[in-house]
Amino acid sequence: METVLEGVRVVLTAYTASFRVPSFVGHQLTLPVPPLSTIYGLLSAAAGRWVLPDEVTWLAFRCEYEGKAMDLETIYQFERANEEALPMPKPLPKTRTVLQREFLAMPRLTVYLPPGWEALFRAPRYALLLGRTQDVAGVDSIASVTLEPVKEGAVSGVLLLLELVMQNNTPAWLHNLPIAFTDEPRRRLLGMGIFGVVDARRHFAQLRAPNWLFRDTSNGVVLPVYRREWIVDVLQ
Repeated sequence: METVLEGVRVVLTAYTASFRVPSFVGHQLTLPVPPLSTIYGLLSAAAGRWVLPDEVTWLAFRCEYEGKAMDLETIYQFERANEEALPMPKPLPKTRTVLQREFLAMPRLTVYLPPGWEALFRAPRYALLLGRTQDVAGVDSIASVTLEPVKEGAVSGVLLLLELVMQNNTPAWLHNLPIAFTDEPRRRLLGMGIFGVVDARRHFAQLRAPNWLFRDTSNGVVLPVYRREWIVDVLQ
């Protein structure tokens, strides 16, 4: 029997957000919901240190937005003539690329966490980003919440595990998304998973998923909760 979860609801808002769709080259599309790795990135920014999945007992999140738009972005690539030379030579511009980049307008990311994480978002150590460096977010509200387990419900603006999508024949945009990265200077991918993306502006998905779904008792929102045991098991 699932138990009630006592936690904190953190609402982040921004002017823009961009969660790059993997595998696209030359034209960057955005996901309407961030991958799990972005949530761990936000926790790391708030804490001022790298936060790995084994530190978070459980988490849940939902993303809404007002619209999508397209921008043109110029990317400059730099290289050094000799990476091994000492002193290290000054990097020089090598190429310039202009590409189209899709982004979300006026996003609202709601993150649910155990109570112990509240203090970090009241005084985050570093800037909170919803994607790229220009997608700076602010903390709109923080509130204590109770999440009660439910067997089924309508969900939107969330990521669903592939098996839940298949079991419920749920209309969702399937993607192989990163779960977490290491804290090394050149980050190493710890693991990926196939998730179904349910866009908050397109539809609600009626889902039956005992042991996965919880309802926010203050506003009735239903969403999947990702537990530490499941994530750590996937990453092994």
